[in-house]
Amino acid sequence: MILVNEGESPVILCLPHSGTDVPEAVSKRLNATGRLQADLSWQLDRVFDFHHTLDVTFIRSTVSRYVIDLDKSVDESDGDLCPVTTLDGKRIYQEGEEPGPTETEQRELLFYDPFHKALRQQLNRLLKRHGKVILLDCQSMRSHIKGVTGKGLPLVSVGSMDGRSTDLDLRNLLVGSFQGLPGFSISVDEHAKGGLITRTFGQPDRGVHAMSLLLAQRAYLRHESPPFEPDKTRVERLREVLQDMLTRLIDWTALPDKNGNEASHVEISQELEADNDPSGEMSDDEVVAPNAEETEHRQEAKIEVAPADASQSTSNDSGEPENGEPDELPDKPLLVAE
Repeated sequence: MILVNEGESPVILCLPHSGTDVPEAVSKRLNATGRLQADLSWQLDRVFDFHHTLDVTFIRSTVSRYVIDLDKSVDESDGDLCPVTTLDGKRIYQEGEEPGPTETEQRELLFYDPFHKALRQQLNRLLKRHGKVILLDCQSMRSHIKGVTGKGLPLVSVGSMDGRSTDLDLRNLLVGSFQGLPGFSISVDEHAKGGLITRTFGQPDRGVHAMSLLLAQRAYLRHESPPFEPDKTRVERLREVLQDMLTRLIDWTALPDKNGNEASHVEISQELEADNDPSGEMSDDEVVAPNAEETEHRQEAKIEVAPADASQSTSNDSGEPENGEPDELPDKPLLVAE
């Protein structure tokens, strides 16, 4: 299920890895390591639950990245779309139970495509309204992962595809929000350059400024291990810093551009295309914005994906029952090992 809280400011917070749901047809095939789901952005949605205060748009999926990684390309050059190992290379499936090509295609249809379509719709809606949009791909990770983080993850890692996905002044503004703060360490385009979302949608020449924001989980969790419990004091401190950072970003969008022109408020008629996506997968669908009546007030839209044999999950971080009608399904059996 995709959860969208529409805001009217020109900022979108995108959380592709905070979901914990695993369909029963998948969970029963995971091994003990897989069931721990140690590589998720645990509790990150709680850190950003102040988004209403700044009227920013908030979009996330409730589905685990172990089911499908929403920040990967559908081709194999970007890694496994449906992971079969943890980030440090440990197997997550029982022997012979890994998903094959047919199941991967089904997961893409059920979970991946609806998420990226919803994200494109929100970008188009806000582009029409503001002429500039800032997209933050927000993720978190354990501080120490063998073979991944080396000597350890800085508290904050910013990715901008080496400055190609956003205006450099904007990136510097974001980085400056954390610099000099006691206990905060920060890296830029080092530990996180940006995944598919940043690479695909970051098109500053078209008014879309995308960056990845990777937080070390020690910034807000008691322990970076199950049950991944938030630390109230750390969460409150981090929220204050993030609110200040987002306020600065929102203010930046109102500034004239480098040619002296103010931000445009006319509708953007040209499609948002994925020029920076080598797979080309994100440029095929037309972007359609909601009409004026739909966007007059902020609302939460819940896009449910609950086919008959994929509706049971090991957890549901939305806290609400899923009663929606399933989308039209393919003829092939769903989420079964091949």
